Amino acid sequence: MHQSRFQTKISLHLSGPLQVIGSPQPILATPGDDVILPCHVEPPVNVAGLTVEWSRPDLRPDPNDLQKRVGFVHLYRDSREVLDMKISSYVLRTALFLDDLRRGNISLKITNVTLADEGRYRCFIPKLKSLKKSSIIRLDIDQSSNKTSTETPLYPKILQTPGPTEEMHSEAGDVSSRSRLAPLFAFLLIVAFVVGGFLVRVCVWKKKKRKKVSQMLYFLFLASMYFLQVLENKGNRMCNLCVDLFLWETVD
Repeated sequence: MHQSRFQTKISLHLSGPLQVIGSPQPILATPGDDVILPCHVEPPVNVAGLTVEWSRPDLRPDPNDLQKRVGFVHLYRDSREVLDMKISSYVLRTALFLDDLRRGNISLKITNVTLADEGRYRCFIPKLKSLKKSSIIRLDIDQSSNKTSTETPLYPKILQTPGPTEEMHSEAGDVSSRSRLAPLFAFLLIVAFVVGGFLVRVCVWKKKKRKKVSQMLYFLFLASMYFLQVLENKGNRMCNLCVDLFLWETVD
C-alpha cells in the first residue's frame, strides 16, 4: 500500500500539470441501458492509490441522516469500493474500470439506468496535485425512445404486390376460364375434322394428285396440334375423340 502511494506521488511530480477531464457532451441513454460516464486524468497518470469520488451535485443530502449527508454514486478509497456512504439506488449498479486506473481512467459504468438517474455527475480526485481535480458530466435519459408504438397508422400504404392467397385465387380463375372454353374449342375441332375428312374424300374421289392430299393432311395435323395445346382437363378427352374421328374419316 505504502509503495503504491509512493509510486503515485513520484508519477504525479514527473507528469507535470494534471487535470481531470470529463465528457464535454451530454451522455444520452434510454431507460434500461448500461452507460459509461467518461472521465480521465490528463496527462495519463496512475491513480490506483488515490481516492476517486463520483457524486450528484443536483441531489440534496438527507438532513435526517447524519451519516449520509454526503451521498456518493460511487466511492473508491484505499484500493476498494466504500459502500457505507453510497446512495442506495446505485447499490450494485456502478463500477470503475480498475485495470485502467493505472492509466488515469476513472470513468464510471452505470447499469440499467432509469429516469431518476438523469442529471449531473461529478468525478473528483481530492488528493490529485492539480488545480483542476474534478469535472462535471451530464447524463440525459430519453424517455420517448423507450416507447414502442402499437397504433395502426391512419393512412396505411396500399401494397401493389398480391399476397399468396390472391395469387392462388387468380391462378384458379384462369384455370376455371380455360376449362369453360375447352368444350367450345373441342366442338370447333370436331367440325374442322369432319370438314377436313369430307374434303379429303372429295379430293380422292376426284382423283387429284396425292401431293395436294398430303399437304392438306399436314395442315390439318398442325391445326390439331395447336388445339391440343389449348385444351386442358375435360377438353383432353374430347380432343382424343376428335383424333379418332379424323383417323376414321381418313381411312375411309
